[in-house]
Amino acid sequence: MATAGKKTFIKDLTPGWEGEAAFLVLSLAPGRTNRGGAYLSLELGDRTGRLAAKVWERAEELAAALGEGAVVMARGHVESYRGSPQLIIREARPLNPDGLNWADYLRAAARPAVAMRAEILQLAEDIPDADYRRLTEAALWAPETADLFFRLPAAKTLHHAYLHGLLEHSLSVGRLAARAAGHYPRLNAGLLTAGAILHDIGKVWELSPPPRIDYSTAGRLKGHVALGAGFIRDLAARLEDFPSAKLDLLEHLILSHHGEPEFGAPVRPQLLEAIALHHLDNLDAKLQAVEDFLNDGTDPEGWSPYHRLFGGHFRRTPDLGLEPAPAAPPAAERRGRRKAAVLMAAS
Repeated sequence: MATAGKKTFIKDLTPGWEGEAAFLVLSLAPGRTNRGGAYLSLELGDRTGRLAAKVWERAEELAAALGEGAVVMARGHVESYRGSPQLIIREARPLNPDGLNWADYLRAAARPAVAMRAEILQLAEDIPDADYRRLTEAALWAPETADLFFRLPAAKTLHHAYLHGLLEHSLSVGRLAARAAGHYPRLNAGLLTAGAILHDIGKVWELSPPPRIDYSTAGRLKGHVALGAGFIRDLAARLEDFPSAKLDLLEHLILSHHGEPEFGAPVRPQLLEAIALHHLDNLDAKLQAVEDFLNDGTDPEGWSPYHRLFGGHFRRTPDLGLEPAPAAPPAAERRGRRKAAVLMAAS
């Protein structure tokens, strides 16, 4: 039986709120106070954001109802802690997952997944190299990937960490790659675009499916870079007469897209296309990570809280209401001005 739709969302909670609302438990950690009492620290979520929470009373009893990945009905009140709201939970009970509308509890990409899927399939179909085109299309339609690639987030927390985030990120990097190849004709457009679409396909095995997004055992042991490169090599072996030299180049793009060993790259980029992919991937990931961070809330001046991983605060560029630039003079007038400047410089 379906449950009633969620009515209270995290974005609506401010200090002083008291009542009952349903949340997804993203993380839970037990602790002990200085006096030895048990407590729980939680991070709760819904499609509007994340919320810190604490259980100070009956912590050991309520821990059974507050498992990670569960949706719980929590009763309590909201306090302000270090400038941010924090829910103090007094009671909680788990809800039946079969009756939930998961769109209430999990963030999703702003664009409809159906539209993004159609666009990335068209991008793959437009790859100019026939071999890279058929391998990319085979990867997107393979039974192992056809569902999860279009549904999973791109990461657990840092960037595109919401439903369809992997699709959104792969499409964005793929579009950037196609444009970069047009701007730099010396780049192999087929190789770069295929690498951009497929660079994170290993996350299908690295991440567990919703509702609890976490790293799988294979993801922890191998990582999505190695998993993705291995999948592409196995897939190419199932295609008729796929050129091994082309496969080596594509594997290199996947293996090197993190740039440096300290960031999880088994090898550094050694092809022009690999250098381009690394920077395009980094650009898209960083911009979206900061965008998501700003969406979680800013102060009255528009500044975000301190971002621990990026080591700083962020602010959206304000709309300064600048006047539009004056219209350019006619071409004949511009040529006349340039000619006059040349004659003046020569005199």
